[in-house]
Amino acid sequence: MSDNFFRFHDLFAQLGLPNSPEAIAAFLNQHRPLPNDTLLADAPFWDEAQAQFIREKKLQDAPEWTQLIDQLSEALRETPDIRNAGSTCRVLALSGSLRHASFNTALARAAQSLAPQGMDIEVATLHGIPLYDGDTEAGEGIPAAVQQLKAQILNADALLMVTPEYNNGVPGVFKNGIDWLSRADMKAIFAKRPTGIIGASMSGFGTVSSQAAWLPTLKLLGVTLYSGGSVLVSRAQNAFNAEGALTDEATRKNLGAYLSGFHEFVRLSKAAKSSAQ
Repeated sequence: MSDNFFRFHDLFAQLGLPNSPEAIAAFLNQHRPLPNDTLLADAPFWDEAQAQFIREKKLQDAPEWTQLIDQLSEALRETPDIRNAGSTCRVLALSGSLRHASFNTALARAAQSLAPQGMDIEVATLHGIPLYDGDTEAGEGIPAAVQQLKAQILNADALLMVTPEYNNGVPGVFKNGIDWLSRADMKAIFAKRPTGIIGASMSGFGTVSSQAAWLPTLKLLGVTLYSGGSVLVSRAQNAFNAEGALTDEATRKNLGAYLSGFHEFVRLSKAAKSSAQ
């Protein structure tokens, strides 16, 4: 999860194409479906320089580009039926902080406002979820707040975890919520669920340590993790105004690009799931 990871909008910029989330979506919709027997570099909509760039990066096996080139190739091969199936992408953005003026809840709401066309983001928090206690579970069952959050996740196509960073690690309140959810129905809630991680911190390193610390847990839970971009908001106190609005333009652009890539990732996951059924 590096800030230097080349994202979809960087690939479009390198190809000399408009790279806003709206422009990327319009490009995909315009040129789909690309026949399966046509190599991406041989597609008729490239000019000579664009086609040569794609060929060269594939031949060089440059990892920072080939993954995105392959993802673009796959995205362009969606059939009309797949594109029209479940056109709205529903995402639950779960904030890992309870604080009223939480930067991470504010980041989740910023994602909600910057969501690309076709993506609907609902914001949720962990309020009301008690500390995990096996005796409580045995005697009273799964708490109502956990059941409600479970229902929200099951109603979504994807989960976007918005994590703070405490002492270079995962916030206890967030881990506690995920632990409760794993007891509610780990397979139904997490298995193969498209999942992204973003976060904000007042430190100069953003949430790089926290996001990395989540990886073993998410691997165990079996989610399908999006790794095509990163949002690691550092010095969050300078990125948001007093009302909690995200005002830093570079961060807004980065978040918008991340959401565009995540949107396409979820759409492809839904398409693969529909094809397998």
